[in-house]
Amino acid sequence: MDIVIIEDEDLAAESLIGLLLKIRPDLVIKKRLESVKQAIEWFSKNTCELIFSDIHLGDGESFEIFEALKIDTPIIFTTAFDHYAIQSFQYYAVDYLLKPYDKAKLTTAIEKYMSYTNSSFKRSQDLEKLIIRLKASPEVNPNKTRFLVSRGEEFISISSEEIAYFMAENKTLFLFTRAGEIYLYEDTISNLDEKLSEKDFFKVNRKFIVRLNAIQSIIRYSQNRLKVNLQPSPGNNEPVLISSKNVQVFKEWLNH
Repeated sequence: MDIVIIEDEDLAAESLIGLLLKIRPDLVIKKRLESVKQAIEWFSKNTCELIFSDIHLGDGESFEIFEALKIDTPIIFTTAFDHYAIQSFQYYAVDYLLKPYDKAKLTTAIEKYMSYTNSSFKRSQDLEKLIIRLKASPEVNPNKTRFLVSRGEEFISISSEEIAYFMAENKTLFLFTRAGEIYLYEDTISNLDEKLSEKDFFKVNRKFIVRLNAIQSIIRYSQNRLKVNLQPSPGNNEPVLISSKNVQVFKEWLNH
C-alpha cells in the first residue's frame, strides 16, 4: 500500500512516518507534500492508495486541494481539534485523527481503511456516527493559557500573558517571553497555532507566531510585504516578514 502525506511541519511528518512504519513496515511512503499548491500540482498527474493530510498548511487549508481536484483516494485527516471533523467527511474521509498522534488510534484508522472498498464505503453512516460522538464530547478547542517549557534540566510553566512570541528554527520551537527569556517548547508551529487565542496571537509566517503586544513596529517592505520588528528581538539578522497574501488579514487582526 502506498501513502502520500500532506504535512508542512517536518517534526509532525517525521512523527507520523515513524509511527506508520512501526505499525505497518510494508507501507510505502510515496510522497510528502508540503503545501496546497504543491499537492494540487502533484495530484493532477499522480495518485496513491491512501492520503494522510494535515488541514492547516502554510498557504491555506488542505480542503482547497480536494475542492480543486476530483480525488477519489480515501483520506485520513490530521489536525489538533475536532472543529473541522464534519467538514472533512465531505472529502471521502476514512477517519479524523487528533494530534499528537496516538499509535492505537492510528492503527485503528489504518485497519478501518483496510476494511473499506469503494463499493462499501459509506460516508453518510460515518458522518452520522461522528456527529453523535462530537455531541457527546466536551467542548473542544479551548485556548491554551499555560505552557510547560524547558531550559536545560529545568521545567517551567509559563502563562500566555508572559509570552512575546514563538519561533521555529531547525525543527525546534522556541518560546520567547516578554522579559527576554528563551525556552524550548515541544510542539510544531502549525499545531500550536490552532491552540492559541486568535485575538492575541497571529501566525505571521511559517516560523513565527507573535503576540500583539510584542510588536514594536511595522514597516513596509519589498513586493507589498510588511516587516515586523519584535520586542524582544529574536537576535538574528533574518527579518520577520508577512507575505503579500497575508497582509490584509494581518491588518484586520491589528484593527480588531
